[in-house]
Amino acid sequence: MYVIKNRWYAILSSRELGAKRPLARRRFGLELVLWRDASGRVAVARDSCPHRRAKLSPGRVRDGCIECPFHGFRYDAEGTCRAIPAHPDRPIPKAMTLDMIPAREAHDLVWVWTGPDPAPDEPIPFFDLDGYTYAGSECVVPVRTHYTRAIENQLDFAHLPFVHRTTIGVFAPTELVVATGVDGDRLTVGLEGQEPIIEFLGPNIWRNKTGAVWQFLAFVPIDDERMIYYVRSYQRFARVPGFSWLVGRVNRALNSVIIGQDTLVVETQPAVETRLRELDELLVQSDGPIIAYRRWRERHRGELAVDASSPLAVIQRDRERASA
Repeated sequence: MYVIKNRWYAILSSRELGAKRPLARRRFGLELVLWRDASGRVAVARDSCPHRRAKLSPGRVRDGCIECPFHGFRYDAEGTCRAIPAHPDRPIPKAMTLDMIPAREAHDLVWVWTGPDPAPDEPIPFFDLDGYTYAGSECVVPVRTHYTRAIENQLDFAHLPFVHRTTIGVFAPTELVVATGVDGDRLTVGLEGQEPIIEFLGPNIWRNKTGAVWQFLAFVPIDDERMIYYVRSYQRFARVPGFSWLVGRVNRALNSVIIGQDTLVVETQPAVETRLRELDELLVQSDGPIIAYRRWRERHRGELAVDASSPLAVIQRDRERASA
């Protein structure tokens, strides 16, 4: 599965990953396991014990290590094997290590680094939402499409009066000229002569200003034909505990309806990665943001690397041999 190289991808909400149990998730077409070490730090690895290739996710977390449910091999957050119960006094083979993906937690999200370059120490790029809360608003929406289709749908002004004719598209103009701005990994969208209201930050987060609320999306790839929206509404006008949660729940309900309307149409499109020139499509002026996104993606597109020395191709070959 192709991704944007050397970027941090949001792949999970922090609330989904507890301290006591490992979590299995499919991302980028790979079966992954996530857990927290003794300090609460997130670890992400291929969900496969190098001993006999049993899944690690049905196991448990012990002393910050993930323990394989088959023979009890334990691995720390760096992927190093720390215990082989059957041979406690023998040296542990150096090759007995997990395929790790560099991971970090920020903004109540779990992020992974695509590589192949080493992950930087700088803060993960995000939107300026200091002082805002999303309490009560988060929801998860699965969609049967490639995540690039979902991104492009949320950069598209012209669909509003048709797809959302009973909700947010009621007052949207059918005749319009779209203005697009590109600055590095940041893409902004608005109507000509007006301030941009849509902001996409590559590789996979987005926000849209609706009144006093910032609507937020993370477009999370499961595989080439499936993705997940993580949806939030950030606001700062309701700060009283309980009331802020209630405001969030109202936004959550509204967003579920609106994303549902998007999904009905997006799932009718071919569930393939969008490309600049390889699709049977005819684009027009209002598709300017989509063209800009595709151009940006073409410049940075590449294979996911598990780490700097272990490209995705190695894992794919392992899977092909296992199924042969």
